[in-house]
Formats: sequence, C-alpha cells, structure tokens
Amino acid sequence: MDGAGRVKRATVKQVAERAGVSPATVSNVLNDHPYVTRRVRERVEAAIAEVGYRPSVAGRQLRRGRSAFVSLAIPDIRSPYFADLAHTVIVAARRRGFVLLIDETGGDLDREREVAAGYASRLTEGIVFCPVAISPAEIERLASDVPMVLLGEHFVGGSFDHIAIDSERSAEEVADHLVRCGCRRFAFVGNEPGPGPAPGRLRLAGLRTRLAAHGLELAEDLVFPTDGHTREEGARVAELLVPHRDRIDALVCAADLLAVGALQVFHRAGVAVPADVSVVGWDDSPEGRYAWPALTTVAHDLELIARQAMESVAARQDEPGRPPRRYTVPHRLVVRDSTRTP
Repeated sequence: MDGAGRVKRATVKQVAERAGVSPATVSNVLNDHPYVTRRVRERVEAAIAEVGYRPSVAGRQLRRGRSAFVSLAIPDIRSPYFADLAHTVIVAARRRGFVLLIDETGGDLDREREVAAGYASRLTEGIVFCPVAISPAEIERLASDVPMVLLGEHFVGGSFDHIAIDSERSAEEVADHLVRCGCRRFAFVGNEPGPGPAPGRLRLAGLRTRLAAHGLELAEDLVFPTDGHTREEGARVAELLVPHRDRIDALVCAADLLAVGALQVFHRAGVAVPADVSVVGWDDSPEGRYAWPALTTVAHDLELIARQAMESVAARQDEPGRPPRRYTVPHRLVVRDSTRTP
C-alpha cells in the first residue's frame, strides 16, 4: 500500500522473481516475441496473474510508435468553457504523444465514481478529471493506480496533482473594479450551496471579503444559488431582479453563461447595461466576447492549464509515488463594455 492507502502497481521485476526468469524475458513475453518457449510463457503469465501486474498500455504503445490514451472527464461538453478546455487539452496531449479520449459525466455521481476508479476497461493511462458531484473522501477511496490530475476548485489537499485558478482573489479584483466604476449595490448569481470548496462559493466569498474592505455589504437576499452555471439560470435570476432594479447597480455572475442569460433579460426589460447595472462574468467565453454589450470577465490561461495537466500525467507515469502538487494558474480581469468606465 502507498501513503494514501492505494495498492502499489506490481513491477516487471516482481514478475521476473516470481517466475524465476530475467526481467528481459518478462518483457519478451509482454511484447509477444515468437522465440519465447510455451513453458516459459505460461510460467510468466501465471506470475503476472499472481502478483497482479498490469502492463503499461502507454509504454507498449509508445515503444511500438503508437500514441497512448489519456482521458479527459468533464461535466458538460456543450458548455463553451469546457468545449474550449477540451480543444486545448487535445492539442497539448497531441504534443505529448497522447491521444485524448473525452468523457462527459453530466455531473452524475455514479459516472464520476467510474472516473475516480480509473475506468473498468483500463484502456486509459492517465485521467484529467473535472469533478462536480463526488466528494474528496470518495475520490481518495476509489482512486486506482492510473495517474490522475484534478482540475477546478472542488478539492483541497489530497494525494492528486491539482490545477485551479484563485477564484477568491479574482473575485476581489472584480469587486475593486466595480467599486472604482461607482457601483455600490451588488447582487451575486451562481452560488453553489453545500460543504467544501466550489467555484461559485469561492467567488462569492472573495466578493464579500473585498466589499467589506470597501465598507459595503452584499444583502443575503441578493445572493442567488443556481442549478448549474447556464444561460437559463442567469435569465431566471434576472427576471427576479428586474422588478427590483433600483436595489442593484452591479450583477456579479459566477460564469459567463449566467451573465449572457441575464443580459438578454435586461435588454428585453429596458434595463440598460452598464448605465443601470454593470455585469461581470467568469471564463472569457466566446459568447461573452460577442454579447452586446461585450462582457467584462475573468480570463484563465487555458493553454497553461492544458499543458500543465499533460505534464502532470506524464510525470506521474514516470514517478508514480511522487508527492502531489497544486498549481495555481494565473488569471486576468478583461474589462469590456458591460461595466461602467471608472
């Protein structure tokens, strides 16, 4: 067992010792060399079963000049953010000699459990996982020896490499920008109730912290949880806000899609953006860039996220027992037409 309680992967050396042959002979059996005798082959295959050795698909494929498979598990391929992420990870994987398999979990707990367990087929030699529903304790319990990298902010600590942006810090920068623009009455859309970290909850926390530093408060009844960060949910909340437009002059949305949905409702209701209400999102999605008015947003470096994810998978394949590492990816506030001019 390793330090996290997972069973360590058996080695070629252990197979060789059990079978009474050299590691080179084990390698010959694994690679189907024709000159290995049937008796030796049977002895090696029995030893493989006894010690629980699982040959590396990546190693065999790369030796034969073919690419190894790495999986990207995301909640929703229809989301512009995750679609852009998938494309960027595909490019980074190709540069590493990997072929990327994309799995859409839908945020379903059972599907995420299958991902956490390394997939039953054992086809993949690495997993880049964006979890939503599964708990940190469960992912630790289910984890296999397949190298896995976690993306996003649903986990803190643990025994996996983890890549995320600093949502709290970016929300503080959003608050500073809006206060400089003259905003004083805030609403927040996209809270994610429940235990543990989550992007919406962290962004709300950062916003509240910074508003307090400016001597401002965010009223509890102007914090709106949503069933996902979608256009529909943004529109639904905006419909609730329209009759009370005098109570807000800034709407902070935990994701661009929420903001895009709100912009449409505001336009239809005659609420001027940004003259009446400034609107901000996260993710720098194409929809936000081409919305009217163009959306002020927090941008992440997707290329860096993808490159770091592939580097982490490759490093974990080479050194399975290395300590877990957390990478915080830089962000930047992209100011466009949906917020007032300071």
